[in-house]
Amino acid sequence: MTGQIFKGGVYAFTLLSAMLLLLLVGFLLINSTSFFAEVSLFDFLLNGDWDVSTEPFSFGLFNILIANFAVAFLACIFSFFISLGVTIFICFFASAWLRHVLDWMIRILAGIPSIIYGFFALYTVVKILESGLKMSAGESVLAASLILSVMILPFFTSHLLQSVDLLKQNFKTNSDALGVSTGYFIRKVIFRKSIKASISGFILAFSRAAGETMAVMMVIGNTPLFPHLLSKAQTIPSLIALEMGMSEAGSLHYHALIVSGFVLLVFIFMLNIFIFKFEKNNERF
Repeated sequence: MTGQIFKGGVYAFTLLSAMLLLLLVGFLLINSTSFFAEVSLFDFLLNGDWDVSTEPFSFGLFNILIANFAVAFLACIFSFFISLGVTIFICFFASAWLRHVLDWMIRILAGIPSIIYGFFALYTVVKILESGLKMSAGESVLAASLILSVMILPFFTSHLLQSVDLLKQNFKTNSDALGVSTGYFIRKVIFRKSIKASISGFILAFSRAAGETMAVMMVIGNTPLFPHLLSKAQTIPSLIALEMGMSEAGSLHYHALIVSGFVLLVFIFMLNIFIFKFEKNNERF
């Protein structure tokens, strides 16, 4: 009897999880249909003009969507090299106690609220860019990418640690028996064998970075222009956070913001499908 109750509870919670996902997608889809009755999908995605200051409003997501992906991509690039270096150091050169300390510090970074990262970036990264690059305003795509790279660093490092640790367990004993140096082993085995894990980790980190709101919103400038490295821009999460409170419920502006979130969800969903297929085809190293 107890086993049946437990089994039923597992099935119920699994069904609840699936229903929540369907409910979320259904809510976004229903609110999107009324918007696309007035604005075409191509105009919404390919038009770069987003202006709700004066009527008639213009809802063009292109610049914001490109900025969203540009910030996330740059953050992943910055974070990848740091994460790879940290991973190699922890796995091959750190002592047991130092590895424990570094692992603890990485976990602490993951637990810091995004608003704290935003304050730090606003009063340090932005000021450094202003003084170092002689910028009139340091809020930019570069500033957002730099702080976002720190935020996804624990996520990226944890993913790479699992892969490199497994490779070390599988090949290090044989490598030592052949007299291969640690440096050669890292260059010829670890770097080559961890490419697939790095790609999947990169895409997962990109998915995480694309949805970040508060820290990015504080340092990117929140201007829906086409993104350049040292210019202001705006991402979809920051757009929704800034304008949802001032949009009238049920208005075209309100539905445009919901559709913006739905577009981001679709892209992230596609990335996750790609990761699933990629990892399924490369389960063995």
